[in-house]
Amino acid sequence: MPFALGSYFVNQPTPFVKFTAVNYNNPGEFSFMDPIIIEPDTKPYQGKVIVLVDERTQSSAEYTTMAFRAGRNVTVIGSQTAGADGDASQVVLPGGLWTIISGLGVYYPDGEPTQRIGIIPDIEVKRTRKGVREQRDELLEKAIELIKEYEYKK
Repeated sequence: MPFALGSYFVNQPTPFVKFTAVNYNNPGEFSFMDPIIIEPDTKPYQGKVIVLVDERTQSSAEYTTMAFRAGRNVTVIGSQTAGADGDASQVVLPGGLWTIISGLGVYYPDGEPTQRIGIIPDIEVKRTRKGVREQRDELLEKAIELIKEYEYKK
């Protein structure tokens, strides 16, 4: 999804994420890899894109949000995501127990980390008790408002 759909949101090759990886020859050493780049589609989408996130957004959804955010006319709204991105490696422990850890560090191209921090939205919108009582989706309402403002300005 980050590349298939994200390619419609960029005009030129655009970096959106970079990772750190372990050096197996020197335990404890991590190095930045080259940024991952989204290549533009021949017919990029010209409209406004709103990406909705909240604290339940995690893992590949965070990665996809980073890819979409690299595009033009993209705004991320909602609340800070879980910060649970990166690969998942299973570690087997004594006694038949196991856990999962990430073996990669995940960063924006400028080096800003996302793991344990999450994706910070461009516009914070949170659900309220009043909105829940009224059966309203305040996040979706804000997204619609932003799209209408964009269309009005065109």
